[in-house]
Amino acid sequence: MKICIAYESKFGNGKGCMEYLQGVMSKKGHDVEMLSVREIEPTSLPSADLYIFSSPTQIGSLAGKMKKFLKKLEISQGGAKYAPVTTCLNPPKTKSLKTMEKLLQSRDLSKVSDGLMIKVTGMKGPLESGYKEKLDTFAEDILKSLQ
Repeated sequence: MKICIAYESKFGNGKGCMEYLQGVMSKKGHDVEMLSVREIEPTSLPSADLYIFSSPTQIGSLAGKMKKFLKKLEISQGGAKYAPVTTCLNPPKTKSLKTMEKLLQSRDLSKVSDGLMIKVTGMKGPLESGYKEKLDTFAEDILKSLQ
């Protein structure tokens, strides 16, 4: 399966999570490409079976760069799936996953997961203990839903 991870990361926490997830998915035999939304146009994402969008939360909401990216997103092939991920200081109060879902509803994409929130324990990190186990479970759940 072809997987594309599009991420935004201000302090490197989200990027680290996505690098780990990329490794997990690659070890399971999938072709995974990871791209920063700072370095690619929203109209030029490669074709994929699954898109994973990852963004930090800023002031309780989706990071501005990811929000702008998703508003302009164009996916060329129909029938692709997506799953959202966010890193955040206060998981119960963040609206990032809901905002991503709202922005992606108008695209020809199907959601395969309600998403994953990974807690950042300080403004710049580090990530909560056990975040790798959360990502392992997230990967397994997504792959099961695609079978």
